[in-house]
Amino acid sequence: MEKENLLEISNLKVEYKTDEAVVYALNGVGLEIKRGETLGLVGETGAGKTTLAMSILRLLPKNVGTVREGSIIFDGKDLLCEREDHMLVYRGKRISMIFQDPMTSLNPLMRVGDQIAEILELHNDEKLTQEQISHKVDQMLEMVGIATERKNDYPHQFSGGMKQRVVIAISLACEPELLIADEPTTALDVTIQAQVLNMMTDLKTRLAHP
Repeated sequence: MEKENLLEISNLKVEYKTDEAVVYALNGVGLEIKRGETLGLVGETGAGKTTLAMSILRLLPKNVGTVREGSIIFDGKDLLCEREDHMLVYRGKRISMIFQDPMTSLNPLMRVGDQIAEILELHNDEKLTQEQISHKVDQMLEMVGIATERKNDYPHQFSGGMKQRVVIAISLACEPELLIADEPTTALDVTIQAQVLNMMTDLKTRLAHP
């Protein structure tokens, strides 16, 4: 039996409008991703890869980025037709994104452990206790190669590569059905790159065959 599509994007057109010009970032993009499938997008800088990712999560900059046409069907529902408060259910829990720049992805005023715990508390459908959430935070840090005793450190105490590992831990904490990775290993050394990619593959396998 053929696997169902988790994500279907059809004829997606996105533009950025400024006082100077209108930039047509996406022009009729279409793709399908089945559950458990991995899809890689290749293109030069400015080709629209990040715009596509931000469109899926409906995080295009307000009053600048606009979806002009098309549909983004996730698990049978068009995300472009969902109310904004409903999108909060998808973001972080069912769909998660690893952003390119860890410097702007982390809150400089919060300990990294608290930032991982925050996403678990926000989407705590399993009614985890604080002790269980704390244990999950430790698990996620260990998974990305960070000592658990560093969970009380702040982002400025980490290198760029370690910040990116924290961002990855946050993105994977709720075991999303769809993980969007926007050049997630750019700031990591080769050894950690391999670990992170293996980690993503393991998560994909576990979600595809629960």
